[in-house]
Amino acid sequence: MPKPIHRTTLRYRALVILLSPIAFGYTVYRAVKDGGRRYFLQRFGIDYPRITLPSLLIHCASVGEFHAAKPLIFKLRDLYPDHHLVISTNTPTAAVLVSKLEDKKISHVYMSLDYSFAVSQLLAHVRPVCVLVLETEIWPTLFFQAAKNDITIAIINGRLSDKTLRANRFLKNEQQFSLQNLDLILARSEEDRLKFLRLGAEHQTTHVGGNLKYASTRIDKPLQQTATKYPFVLAISTHEDEELQLAQHLPLLREKKHLLVIAPRYPERSQALCRQLQQQNWTVSLHSQANGTTSQTDVYIVDTFGELDGFLSEAALVFVGGSLISRGGHNLLEPAGFGKCTVIGPHTENFALETKELQEADGVIQVDDNQDLGLELARLLNNTDVRDQYGKNAQQFVRQKASVLDSYIEHLRPILQPT
Repeated sequence: MPKPIHRTTLRYRALVILLSPIAFGYTVYRAVKDGGRRYFLQRFGIDYPRITLPSLLIHCASVGEFHAAKPLIFKLRDLYPDHHLVISTNTPTAAVLVSKLEDKKISHVYMSLDYSFAVSQLLAHVRPVCVLVLETEIWPTLFFQAAKNDITIAIINGRLSDKTLRANRFLKNEQQFSLQNLDLILARSEEDRLKFLRLGAEHQTTHVGGNLKYASTRIDKPLQQTATKYPFVLAISTHEDEELQLAQHLPLLREKKHLLVIAPRYPERSQALCRQLQQQNWTVSLHSQANGTTSQTDVYIVDTFGELDGFLSEAALVFVGGSLISRGGHNLLEPAGFGKCTVIGPHTENFALETKELQEADGVIQVDDNQDLGLELARLLNNTDVRDQYGKNAQQFVRQKASVLDSYIEHLRPILQPT
C-alpha cells in the first residue's frame, strides 16, 4: 500500500511568497559577494545541468555537512557505479570543496529555494532516484515534490535542536507533515530519534544510524607536507573576534617557540584578519603566498581550501573555533581522528553529543573562557605526555565508532534503486 503524500499547506505557500523579497535580496547579495551567476540562477531553479544517468542527490547545506557526508559519498559512488552522484549545497564555500573532488561521477548544484517551480526544475533536470538530506534541513516543498514524483527521500545523520521542538505550532505542524513524506530517517543518536518522533516522524521509518561524522575521521590518503618549519598550535574553523582573542596568547606561544596557525571558518576573511593582526604588530604570513614561515613568523593563516589535513597531522595541539563565541562550535572529531590533543571553548551546542562522548573518553579539553584557554595552553605546551594521552584517547574513541558507515549502507540499501 503506497504511503499517503502530504501536500504543503496553503499557509506555508503564502509564507514563502511573503518572504520572497528577503530571499531574493539575500540571494543577490551572496551571488555578488561570492556565489556568482550560477548560484543566483540555480537558487531559483534555472540553469541546472541535465543528468542523463539515474542519480543520487545528496544535500549538504554547508561545509560541515559535506565533510560528514564525504565517506558516504565515496562509498555510494563505488556501490552504485551506474548512478551519477549530485551534491547540492546552499553555500559557495561548500561548492568549492565539492569541485575539489575532481570526480567525473560526482557533480555539484546549488539547492533551489523552497519554491514549487524551482524544486520541480531541480528534480526534473537532476532526475534523482533518491534524495538524501543531511542533518537538520527540513524543506516542505522539496519533501512533497519528491514524494509526489515517487522519488525516495531520507534524512541522514539527522539531528534536531531543542529550539526546533519549541517552535510555534504552525512551524511544527508543517514540519510534521513534511517528515511524514520521508521514506527513512537515520538519526545520529537515540536522543535525536526520539526528538524526530516528538516532532511527528513515523515510528516505522525512524531509526538510529549513528553519527556519520565518525566515519569522516578515517585517514586513508597520503598527506601533503605543510610549509611550516616550526612547531605550531593550530586553530581551525575560527570566526571574527575569536582570532583576536587567540592572539592574546601569542607572547606565551613565542616563549614556548611555537607559532599560531589559523584556518578561519571562512577563508575569504583572511586578508582582513591579516591586517588586523599586523596592526597589533604581529608578523603574519598567508599560506596562499607560499612564503612559508621564518623564525620571525608569529601567525600563519591558511587561506586556501582543502589543505587542512596536512596541518592537522603536524600540529602540536588543536583549538576548534566557533566555541569561544556564541556560534555553537564546529567539528571536533576531525582533530580527534588525527590523534591530536584538542581544546574547545564553552559554546559547543552544535556538537553537544560529540563533546559529551569525547569528554567521557578523556579525549577533549573544554575551557570556560579565553583566560582559561591561556592556562591550558601553558599546561599542555609544557607537558608532551599529557598532550599525547589526550590525542591517543580521542583517536581510539573515534576509531571504535568508524563502523558507522556500514550501518548507514545497511539502512540505505532498501531505499536505493539497485544497479
